[in-house]
Amino acid sequence: MINKLNFSKKIYLLSFSSFVAINTYSQYKFVVPTQYAGVLADVTNNARSEALGRNTVTLDGIRSAFDNPASISPGDNKYQLAINYSKGHSYKPKSYYPFAGFKAKITSRISLGISTHHWIDPKSYWDAIIASQTFVTNKQKNHVYSFIAAAELLKGLHFGVSGNLLRESAIDDKITGKDFVMNAGVIYDRPISLIKNQKISNQQIRLAASLFNTLMDGQMIQRANDSVWQYRDIPVILRLGGAYSCTLPLNISFAKKSKKLKDASQTLDLSARIQYNNWLKNKDHIYVEHESQTMIGFGLEAVALNLLALRLGYFNTTAAEDNDPNLIYVTKDAIKGFTWGLGFIIPANKWSSGKVPFEVKFDVVAKNLPDWLDEARSTRISKDFTDKKLFLSLGLELNFSK
Repeated sequence: MINKLNFSKKIYLLSFSSFVAINTYSQYKFVVPTQYAGVLADVTNNARSEALGRNTVTLDGIRSAFDNPASISPGDNKYQLAINYSKGHSYKPKSYYPFAGFKAKITSRISLGISTHHWIDPKSYWDAIIASQTFVTNKQKNHVYSFIAAAELLKGLHFGVSGNLLRESAIDDKITGKDFVMNAGVIYDRPISLIKNQKISNQQIRLAASLFNTLMDGQMIQRANDSVWQYRDIPVILRLGGAYSCTLPLNISFAKKSKKLKDASQTLDLSARIQYNNWLKNKDHIYVEHESQTMIGFGLEAVALNLLALRLGYFNTTAAEDNDPNLIYVTKDAIKGFTWGLGFIIPANKWSSGKVPFEVKFDVVAKNLPDWLDEARSTRISKDFTDKKLFLSLGLELNFSK
């Protein structure tokens, strides 16, 4: 979808002179995803995923459950409590993305979870446009509330479903859109012996797939008031992923001598991941977002002593092309960038001899925003519309073994 920038007084004063100098009759255009901005696109709910080229469907845990409900099934943790916070956007610079979730393993094979994540733009540079009418707003918000169930159907085969309540507030705190969508996903783990080497152990592949909006609900109603409303598309998003992991012995002398580290796993765990996303066509869709919005992402992770993780990645997401000579496109036809981050695993339960009942995982990403804007155009509208800003994502997990 192509969204028009409404030249409110704030934006108008910043951009009027340069706008007229370029072309009095031209209109700046920002190519943005569908409604529910920020909760269906922009970022994931997982700082670890952000560091791994936005790979989500092959990761365990409640933070990945919106993208793949099966992710709450693998692993031995009895309970998991997680929060995540991300901030950084090229042309919605004050917006941020909070997340919170909880999962519980009810039996050895069945897990349940709940989560909520949000996109909040507290001091919006943008007004709302609904049914071609403009509505002044100071803030915009989108919310998702998810209920997840997953089970291990066969050894290594996990299946999950989720029900998701979506709420849009495009005009301050007023609810302008609401929906309920179902998601489904699967994860399959299989031990392999891809590399024949005695020093390499625990080789495994993981295949994963998920479908957002599994029931193919194609439209929502976006409503400003009783007389102003319009139909908008709800995307159908296919995600496919694969991962390979293995373990190598690690011989670090200081780790063996350290009081805290000598009992740590003296290993280096390595993994490589790939993910492909595609917005599918639906017969009820009005717009043609399915012609773009494809993503490919790659991620590499190394975890030393089961304490410290280093992550690297890359992703590329296609967007609508600059193919209308009457428009001045501010966004490029792809969103792409290298990613990196760190993870810290603190075995508080082990170090406290069981007095603390959980393990702590902390993830951090601090890097530039991805390459998205034509800066020569965006900064003429506002100096704040730039990719040259910090993207920050922080994640915290508490994993209870019993």
